Amino acid sequence: MDGLTPVDWGGIPGLDLDLRRERYYRVGVIPTFISERTPSPNRVNLKEELERANLDYLNRLQWLINTDTIYTGDKLIVEQDGFNNFTGFSNKNMQWHALSVLQLLGMRLPIDIHGVRFCEQERSTLIKAYLIEYEFLATKRRVHQKRGHMEASERGVYTGRKPIDVSLPLLDEVRQKLNAGRISLKEALAITKLSKATLYRKFKDLEESQNRKV
Repeated sequence: MDGLTPVDWGGIPGLDLDLRRERYYRVGVIPTFISERTPSPNRVNLKEELERANLDYLNRLQWLINTDTIYTGDKLIVEQDGFNNFTGFSNKNMQWHALSVLQLLGMRLPIDIHGVRFCEQERSTLIKAYLIEYEFLATKRRVHQKRGHMEASERGVYTGRKPIDVSLPLLDEVRQKLNAGRISLKEALAITKLSKATLYRKFKDLEESQNRKV
């Protein structure tokens, strides 16, 4: 803001920017920068404006990006920035790196990968290439995990989450109280420290075990 002159920018109505505060808060109000530059929802020719901006519905920020309309109040313009998805991913995270690139490619943003600009005609080729990379890395990761689980199993090492041990008498007591309406499901979960799915699975196992004894 300090680099702008009054000729370039007229400020924000209702805010005293001379206070030089780090943050200004306005609740329930569309930013003036957007509201002054975009059509309102009640505009008579809104449908034509949306068609001109290639929009199906009014997204005021996207309208600013899609159009080259000049606001008479200042000289500021809105431009869509591209993306540079290189953030120093390690090999461990390369799969998620490829996925993030695919997601960004699908957002139709200008393409900048590792500082190299690509044209729109290359988008489909990049999507195919990164999709192949993602599938390869995902498969490699699954194979590595499976091998690790097999090796751990051979050593007798449990690699999953340690199950919560609930005594059968306590489990049976909780089940009876819950069925009788003496405690709520929330209370039953708190007593057993189990998830809802695990609790009902243990109830089922307990019931089947008791039926076999009869």
